[in-house]
Amino acid sequence: MFEPTDQLADVARLAEEHGFEGIGLADHVVVPEGFRSVHPSGDNPFAPSSSFPDPLTSIATMAAATSRLRFMTYVYVLPLREPFSVAKQVATVAMLSGYRVALGAGAGWLVEEMEVMGRDAAARGRRMDEMLAVIRDFWDDGYAELHGEFFDFGRSAMFPVPEQRIPVWIGGKSDAALRRAVVADGWLGMNYDLDEVDALLDRLRAMRKAEGDDREDFEVFVIANAEPTVDLYRGLEDRGVTSTMGMPWYPGDPAHASLDAKRAALERFHERLIAPLESPS
Repeated sequence: MFEPTDQLADVARLAEEHGFEGIGLADHVVVPEGFRSVHPSGDNPFAPSSSFPDPLTSIATMAAATSRLRFMTYVYVLPLREPFSVAKQVATVAMLSGYRVALGAGAGWLVEEMEVMGRDAAARGRRMDEMLAVIRDFWDDGYAELHGEFFDFGRSAMFPVPEQRIPVWIGGKSDAALRRAVVADGWLGMNYDLDEVDALLDRLRAMRKAEGDDREDFEVFVIANAEPTVDLYRGLEDRGVTSTMGMPWYPGDPAHASLDAKRAALERFHERLIAPLESPS
């Protein structure tokens, strides 16, 4: 988000060189001028003219330039689309990248965007649930069938079938979002104060316990509203968080417009946080 598209491959290579595990890519298709919807963080962090290159195409480009780096959509606004293209595109990018891709998906918050694209914002959660079922069915064995509220089709095929499971992580903090996460492969939180992080993790644990879910590979991602430090990250790990996101520069910061500035920021981040975390505590 906000970065020049001609730098994406270089940024991915630099991130991989400096020990980063992965990159998350934001998603919006069209942003209406004068929108009034408020981002879940409480702020409106972008303008209609902000740059949002397509995340799946961007991932394909960055994956081709790297060998280890992982990628996730953070988050892909699923109800804006239909399940067939999403299943085909995500599976193809995952296979071509050596399965370094996770689909981070959410119901979305920008009501005006949904209206422009002809979607019923009030029904976005139900639409998303049907889409998730269709996508996973196609990925499981190449076949899907659904006779639902939004999609009605007979047994249909989509090949090739991914040879590895493609993780689906669900973003959001509502009860509905947490329930979707529990039946998917993980949960993606956003930026929360530490007290709220604890409360959300408690809710998530309670829902998982109620479902009898004790998977060790369940993803728990959250960003804390706190200064990034080694102690912060180790504290999040102690709380049950399996991954988080650190930004070496604020997206769109003019001071980091050049690749040289980005490289220096990545070096500083590695020295201050990644290298100490890779060492025994």
